[in-house]
Amino acid sequence: MHFLSLIGASALLSISLAAQETQVMPGSVLIASADGLSVFDRTGAMSFGQFFVSMNEDKPGAAVWSDMIYDGCRLASGNYLASSHEWVRELTNKGAVVWEYRVQKPVELKTCIPLPNGDVMTVDAEKMEMLQLTDQGRRIAKRIPVPTDVKASPHNRYNLLRRTEAGTFLLALRAEKAFIEINESGKELWRHPVPDLPVVAERLANGNTLMSWRGGLLEVNPDHELVWELKAADIEDFKVLIFGGFHRFENGNTLIANSDWHYHDAKEAAVQLFEVTRDKKVVWKLGVEAFAGRKPGSLEPKTGNIEHRIIGIQWLGEDRK
Repeated sequence: MHFLSLIGASALLSISLAAQETQVMPGSVLIASADGLSVFDRTGAMSFGQFFVSMNEDKPGAAVWSDMIYDGCRLASGNYLASSHEWVRELTNKGAVVWEYRVQKPVELKTCIPLPNGDVMTVDAEKMEMLQLTDQGRRIAKRIPVPTDVKASPHNRYNLLRRTEAGTFLLALRAEKAFIEINESGKELWRHPVPDLPVVAERLANGNTLMSWRGGLLEVNPDHELVWELKAADIEDFKVLIFGGFHRFENGNTLIANSDWHYHDAKEAAVQLFEVTRDKKVVWKLGVEAFAGRKPGSLEPKTGNIEHRIIGIQWLGEDRK
């Protein structure tokens, strides 16, 4: 663990003061990123971190394919659920593995969500089906077919999965550039296209569906009518590379991950998380400097840049102690 520089500390103070001035909701956010899982609060302080990259003289190496994290959440027990290309794990708040479900190429998982009965749902991209894991990952209780483009590689078939309050599932179809809603038998109930790379969709309390794709966010009603939209061009203070995971607050604000996959200029990765109002004003942001000495990121060999690659996020509210 390294102490932040005076510049970094000043930046974190600015974050804290900005949060107070705009009266954004206090609390913490769980970050699922390529290097692992972490929890940061509004001031940029980290309360949990479990990472899966090798370190050499305090510098991270490249993320190993099998351990590259896409999704995760904190469970009601206080443990954590995480998924990579090749495994789903439950971890304690100390980072110890409680159980693991593991696969090998060409199978690819990426996503995981807890179910009300304690099971976990993930997606087998090679067999094109959702898997309901039970008995701490020892058995597959159910397989739900979710066919997509058979010509696409397993890596390019799916992104994140989410469950609705009605018990249906929203899944990102990468190759088809669309989100679908299916029931527990795999029947497609709803489909909405997006312009490019779909990341994650959630059903809001008002019945609308909020979806993130590479270039923005779309909120549509059940009849596919556009209710609200945010595009990269709407954010003037910094560059949004890929719109990742998000959280919609009751006041209409939206917390958004700025996923820095394959950036070229360091300025492009300056802001990692941000919050916007309904009228698209940025009221809070978390800069990459908050990760210094805490969250390692991973090396992108082609550019030599350190990337954080935030994808899934979960708003935790005021962190439990």
